[in-house]
Amino acid sequence: MKPSQIAGLYFLVIAILAFFSLVVPEGGIHLDLQWPTMSEMLELEADTTAYDPDEPLASVDTVAPVAIESDVVDTITDTRYYLSSFYRSLDSTRTKAVRVVHYGDSQIEEDRMSMTLRRDLQSRFGGGGVGLLPLHQTIAMRTVTQGLYINGVRQTAKQGPRRHMVYGPRDFRRSDGLYGVMGQVATMDNSLVSGSERIEVRVSSGSDSTATERFFTRARLVADPGITMTAKGQTVHSQQLITLPDSTRSVSLAFAGKGKVYGFSLETPTGVMVDNIPMRGCAGAVFTSMNRQQCADYYQATNTRLIILQFGGNAIGNNSHATISHFVEQLRKQVQMMKECAPEASILFIGPSDMLVRRGGKSQSNEGVAYMDRKLLRMAQEERIGYFSLYHAMGGRNSMLTWQNQNLAGNDGIHFTPNGAVKAATLLAQWLEKGRQMTKGNKGRL
Repeated sequence: MKPSQIAGLYFLVIAILAFFSLVVPEGGIHLDLQWPTMSEMLELEADTTAYDPDEPLASVDTVAPVAIESDVVDTITDTRYYLSSFYRSLDSTRTKAVRVVHYGDSQIEEDRMSMTLRRDLQSRFGGGGVGLLPLHQTIAMRTVTQGLYINGVRQTAKQGPRRHMVYGPRDFRRSDGLYGVMGQVATMDNSLVSGSERIEVRVSSGSDSTATERFFTRARLVADPGITMTAKGQTVHSQQLITLPDSTRSVSLAFAGKGKVYGFSLETPTGVMVDNIPMRGCAGAVFTSMNRQQCADYYQATNTRLIILQFGGNAIGNNSHATISHFVEQLRKQVQMMKECAPEASILFIGPSDMLVRRGGKSQSNEGVAYMDRKLLRMAQEERIGYFSLYHAMGGRNSMLTWQNQNLAGNDGIHFTPNGAVKAATLLAQWLEKGRQMTKGNKGRL
């Protein structure tokens, strides 16, 4: 290239830069680029189902229902009537424990929403204890402090027994589906650390004097037959109970043997127990990969009368309506499995919260949330299970912006703050209690 050409190119670049410096505003130009997802590009048929994202669920949930025995799903206008079996079981909590198992994604992590629901139910119907816990708690909880020790040394999240999970990274999977009711299992053997076949778990409740879960009177083991749990001079095997002194607030549990530990529960013999089972990053279509007999055995042994599934948010993204519709059908299969495993229990599905995305340089609701919310409601009506629309309980479209302004939601526009989790769970508890009041005296059977 000749020197004259180089010089010409140099001055041309300067001229272009000078031009842009004159026409571009001081704040710059911000572009909001969008690109179709792979699922959208591969869709052969679009789902053209009409829906109104602002249609309030109140118009669906407050109309008096017809007879519960009706076979016409559309005539049942309030899904809380599908929880009648659970509501009736609460009449027996003075003489025996009633269990609620709450599965969910990261919105319930740290026992946040489950904590508030547990305290509400235990304040009304008695009971204490935090319920089911994994052998190795790798994510701190708000309600209890839990540590795992091998030879007196506390183990970090990356230490301790080998863990497998039905969700999360694929290298955590098992081929036999033996994850237990929590969808995660810890194997006690000497494959990782010498002495790991003998483990101590120390649990203490929080200092909140108003917390109903702070006291418990027994511990339950859920494990393989070769595992034992010892405390206060008592040793038990799976599904057996260790009796603890009244008003116990902390306990040291010794685990021995070789095999799989699916969890242990701190509870009381009467009242309501609420298990918090978070599955970070999970969209919810994993339960059919779990061993059904293990789940059924736990639900029966613990008198589980309500199973809550709180999922959907991790499946929305930028997916099309057709993709979301297909995923809801996958969730239907999970519901059907739960019905088979726990025929005496009621099922409650909690839909996703409002979620924000950037459009035109502004944050606004992801339209997929409203669409999934309607699809989940329809699925719940068809499957005759309860449905709580967290999206509408928050206020519907763009409600996440309001929650952010009130310090109830984080900057990511997806997750609640601790105060937001309490508010969301309070709305759920109020919804459930209103349903209980509505179903009093109803003799119908679902």
